[in-house]
Amino acid sequence: MDLPPVPASVTTFIISGKLPPEFRALFTAAGELTDETAWSHVASSVDAYLASGGVDEDVRGAVALTGAYGLLASYEDFMDPDDMHEDIERAAELLRAAEANGVAEEETSELWWYCEDLRNRAAEFREYEAEMHAYVTKHGATPWGRLNAKLGQAHDLYSAGERAAALALFREVAEVSPWESEFSGCSDRIGAGWCRLLHDAAHNDGPEAARKIWLEARAHYRAAKFPHTDHAWQLIEMLLGTGLPDIIEVILREWVEAAEQAGTSDVPVTEDQHRIFQLAVAEIEGSPSNPVT
Repeated sequence: MDLPPVPASVTTFIISGKLPPEFRALFTAAGELTDETAWSHVASSVDAYLASGGVDEDVRGAVALTGAYGLLASYEDFMDPDDMHEDIERAAELLRAAEANGVAEEETSELWWYCEDLRNRAAEFREYEAEMHAYVTKHGATPWGRLNAKLGQAHDLYSAGERAAALALFREVAEVSPWESEFSGCSDRIGAGWCRLLHDAAHNDGPEAARKIWLEARAHYRAAKFPHTDHAWQLIEMLLGTGLPDIIEVILREWVEAAEQAGTSDVPVTEDQHRIFQLAVAEIEGSPSNPVT
């Protein structure tokens, strides 16, 4: 469940002119948080203000509701479950105080639902933490850590000239299922395995061998999710000059499409990416097309 919008009575309270001095610096004249302010700051200020005992009766409900919203809006993914529990319970206290001081249930109902949703998330995360602790106890590392260690071992072997042994390890990582397995959150490590296989084939076995690895990687990921977005520029650079302008073009196009979907379509965004971009475009424009998917 997404965080509900700021309750109307909170916005009205902020722009009403009745805002206590302790809060005025936290909001703009239009009732928005200032650039330097987070909702966690508002929640802390509300707690301090209520603890002072000097709250006017006519604003007590609005202050409590503002504090409750501040706490709930401060939630971040993967917060400590104990911290989440403490904040949720405090938000619930403030919601009850808001209702007891005149705030209608129509304004608190969505926040109550959000509280319950956060309780469920906290319980799920607590269960995940317990499972991961048991996993690390058994295996000595998280799933991500296990794959990363294997990639490191393969890299060392490759650097030492043990190509066959290194490729076997790279493939072992690459062939791990990124779906419905203990490694389902490790797609970047799995993708790194495929990148290394593709790089090796391109530089040692030629374009056709590399294209076979490329199609194998794409099929492994389903729905053409290879390469991982974070690997795109490095992989393009690895493939420059290996006779694979078709693959480079696909990687470049899909990276741009992903950036546009994310609202960051000004590409490339760093000097190094700009350098690679120029080299890639030159290679694409200077070679006959041989499209792959």
